[in-house]
Amino acid sequence: MTAQILVVAETDLAARTIVERLGRGFEGAVAVATGTLREIVAAAAEQRPGIVLLGLGTTGANERAARALRDAAGGGRAPLLLTLCGAGDIAEANRLATDGVFDHYLPHPDEFDPGRLAVSVRLGLRLAGSASVEAFATGADGNSGTAASDASPRERPVILMVEDDEFTHQLVAVTLASHDVELVFESDGSLALERVREVRPDLVLMDVMLPGRDGLDLTQSLKGDPALAAIPVVMVTGEARREILVRSMEAGAVDFIVKPFTPDALVAKLGRFLPALR
Repeated sequence: MTAQILVVAETDLAARTIVERLGRGFEGAVAVATGTLREIVAAAAEQRPGIVLLGLGTTGANERAARALRDAAGGGRAPLLLTLCGAGDIAEANRLATDGVFDHYLPHPDEFDPGRLAVSVRLGLRLAGSASVEAFATGADGNSGTAASDASPRERPVILMVEDDEFTHQLVAVTLASHDVELVFESDGSLALERVREVRPDLVLMDVMLPGRDGLDLTQSLKGDPALAAIPVVMVTGEARREILVRSMEAGAVDFIVKPFTPDALVAKLGRFLPALR
């Protein structure tokens, strides 16, 4: 029997700990792999998972495993590679994800909120195009873990940008004008959460500094709502300080982009979460 998720770790105990962090709702969907790179690649070939969750303890070890899995796939489709990283590895994990070594990086549940891991993996299943994703769309509390699971499929994905700077509005609007997405703006932080509930976007582009309410606080509230938690949030910040990046992950953001950014960098970043931009 194949698994939707393959958890890769240094030891069986470490793998079981990660599986426990996923919580209820993933029974029968998870397999584990430990050992050498050859054994990990062999397990992935046997299981053919939609997602490989890399938790080998260091970003360097996860990188080596990711490269081995991509090499094994050759010209075929590799599974979605998600890496768990600690606070000290955020910048390096982001660089490797930008370079295409990992598809996405997630905060390690031993350092951050463990409940976010299940939400992130459900999002990963959606991105991987899992045929069985609906079986894992409901969390242990019975609430939907996906933002659009109850809605009719959209012709175009919707991006909600929460940003009060008009120049950034124009830059994003011009950049995405030639792409098959719908763009919605909200400039007031105090209204942003209600706007998310109203629009139910496929992705939120969230500025850190906002009038009315801080973007990090907004993201934390969004992730605390089971009906909205699976919406990916990409933080926009004018400061690349480690403190801001760590707080973004703690709040539940899936990624960040630093201003000023180029149009190509924006499209590449958002394309990791919206297939329409790839």
